[in-house]
Amino acid sequence: MTTETISSSIEHSGVIKEITPNTIKVSLLNVSGCASCHTKSTCSVSDVDNKIIDVVNTGEKFHAGDKVKIAFEKSLGPLALLLGYIFPFIVLMAVLLISLSVTNDEVFSGLASLLSTGVYYIFLTLFRKKLKDTFTFRILKD
Repeated sequence: MTTETISSSIEHSGVIKEITPNTIKVSLLNVSGCASCHTKSTCSVSDVDNKIIDVVNTGEKFHAGDKVKIAFEKSLGPLALLLGYIFPFIVLMAVLLISLSVTNDEVFSGLASLLSTGVYYIFLTLFRKKLKDTFTFRILKD
């Protein structure tokens, strides 16, 4: 892999948990600064989160328990931000302001704006396959 490709991606270390013919399940361990502290057992603020990522199995030789790196293209970050946070906020605010100006009922406007945001996320869920094809992870040997 070229240096340009590596520098244009975000990488996380992980361990392969399961391999199927189509996917490889990789466990990523996200550790906050507190979680790596030697006093974390006495601290209630520590944060450790284990995530499982599905990566397309390209047929490379991997085995369960192998340490690998998962790469995600940096160029897709702004699109993910738009789809996950910015567009739903715009939908929420637009519906809130429009329904408030039309009905002058704050309760109805608030509920309508929350409902419209829920509909937006349901819409994203319906296009999950297309989004999964767009936002792909690559697996690299560690």
